[in-house]
Amino acid sequence: MKISVITLHTVKNYGSVLQTYATQKKFEHMKVEVEFVDYWRKNTQDHNLLHTFLSNSKKWNQNPFTRFIYKTIEYPSIHKRIHVFNRFLKQYIHLTPYRYLSYEELKANPPQADIYCTGSDQVWNSDCNGGIERPYFLEYVPKGKKRIAYAASFGKSKLSEKEQNMTKPLLQKYSMISVREDSGADILSNMGIDSVQILDPTLILKLDEWKRLMAKRQVRQEYLLIYQLNKNRDFDSYAKNFARKKKLKLIRLSYDYYHIIKPGHIMYCPTVEEWISLFYYADYIMTDSFHGTAFSINFNKQFSVFFPPKFSSRLASILQLTGLENRRVIDCDNFEQAESIIDYHPVNEILAKEREKADAFLAKAIKK
Repeated sequence: MKISVITLHTVKNYGSVLQTYATQKKFEHMKVEVEFVDYWRKNTQDHNLLHTFLSNSKKWNQNPFTRFIYKTIEYPSIHKRIHVFNRFLKQYIHLTPYRYLSYEELKANPPQADIYCTGSDQVWNSDCNGGIERPYFLEYVPKGKKRIAYAASFGKSKLSEKEQNMTKPLLQKYSMISVREDSGADILSNMGIDSVQILDPTLILKLDEWKRLMAKRQVRQEYLLIYQLNKNRDFDSYAKNFARKKKLKLIRLSYDYYHIIKPGHIMYCPTVEEWISLFYYADYIMTDSFHGTAFSINFNKQFSVFFPPKFSSRLASILQLTGLENRRVIDCDNFEQAESIIDYHPVNEILAKEREKADAFLAKAIKK
């Protein structure tokens, strides 16, 4: 049996490629041949990345002078991202031999498989995708073929009425749907569509699997790891003060070399294998990232979370599911929450049950 998966593997960040890797491993464990559709939407194509990042920055996209400054600063970082993530995909992920750059190309020459799957991550987030991206709803799939969704995410807690009306007929074509967040299950329920909430693939894959992939230890001292995707001065100050209080070296894992001006020793766009190692060996982690939180939980780390201004429902969902709501930092003048020790025994019991739930869903979904 062969399954064709479309997901966000081309987005240049660690979470995207790691959930792709975890999805591949999960299907391989089930003795299913898996191939990922090498689809690159326009704003993720390498030659468009600088423009994409600039378009998302209101501060720098104001006039020709600020745009020039931004491009000068960002170019080296984007070049490094392209190298790091494209290397990982080439080395580890089973991709279609043909690279698709549009829905029309997919429709004209769809990959051949027994089952077609929308993979994990924010595949149905119209804000990130620049609208309703039909490929992520499997609209190119030949008639009569089974369609499923594996830990898909809308990335937000609700859809506009217009978006609901547009996506409902697309989602009704799926045989079975699983979503990553409880908010996604609620969105589908409001459309009259059944779904199952399951873990993100990076949590379904166990620690032993990740240890096989990770690089050797990167930092010899005891350290607090920062993995921060959004600007937040309170976050910076809190992490700096907490590291000083606990006598931990402050390590900042960043995509951008110019973050050298921020508190902490910068680890600038390490390899994916090194990224995993930095999480595994950290003595404490502070993050505003969903996958940063997921790996902290999976590796049983002491951690704190800052909710980002947008798309925080996925963070709230995983903390609620694992009973770790108190790891969210609300009072930046108080270290009591950060200093409380997580008892991972009940958390790991929850993860074990949720992994069984995901296994049951997939077994039923791929059954002929």
